[in-house]
Amino acid sequence: MAKLLILEPDNLLRGRMCRALERAGYSCVAAGNAAEGRERIERGGPLTAVMNTRLPWAESCDLLKALEEKGLPVLFIASDPGNADHLRAMYPIGCEVLISPFDAEKLAGAVEELLRRVSSMLVCGALSMDTGTHRVLLRGREMNLTGQEFELLRVLMESPNAAVSREDLLRRAWGFQSMGITRTVDVHVQRLRRKLGADSIETVYRYGYRLKAA
Repeated sequence: MAKLLILEPDNLLRGRMCRALERAGYSCVAAGNAAEGRERIERGGPLTAVMNTRLPWAESCDLLKALEEKGLPVLFIASDPGNADHLRAMYPIGCEVLISPFDAEKLAGAVEELLRRVSSMLVCGALSMDTGTHRVLLRGREMNLTGQEFELLRVLMESPNAAVSREDLLRRAWGFQSMGITRTVDVHVQRLRRKLGADSIETVYRYGYRLKAA
């Protein structure tokens, strides 16, 4: 059962949202402001946040940083459809936008769609990858990667901050079992470094590489 954090300043609406989502099979915890929301996050429970953009912006920014640090997806509730693209660009880890007013069915459907989409997401610090759409973002900026660079990065992102051997990279990113041609890994790592930053991928002496959280 997915656990949701409902961030809604209106007590009545917050209660209705919780009841609607609980009827749809979700577990909910609620917060009426950013401070309460941050406290809920620090307790380590919710996997997804449903957040009304009417919350004060200064408080919302800090809250979004806390959510981003934990790699939590967000469903934004907004009243203006024109803000949807801005919200998606602002929180690239994984988000959807639901325009109010909405009914219980639309709310549950939006949460379900968000959870389905983020199941294909990999996150390492400011770097995010959607394995379904082959889209990679670094600090909100889309990266232009070749197919092989994407596969190499995908394997590294599946084990962030952990050393991955050259042989394992060959097997998982290229499909080679063991051909003694690890030089091709080194070449592609150098290309990725030029795109992601020189310090993004650390060399592990006589072993392989480690992706560092940006």
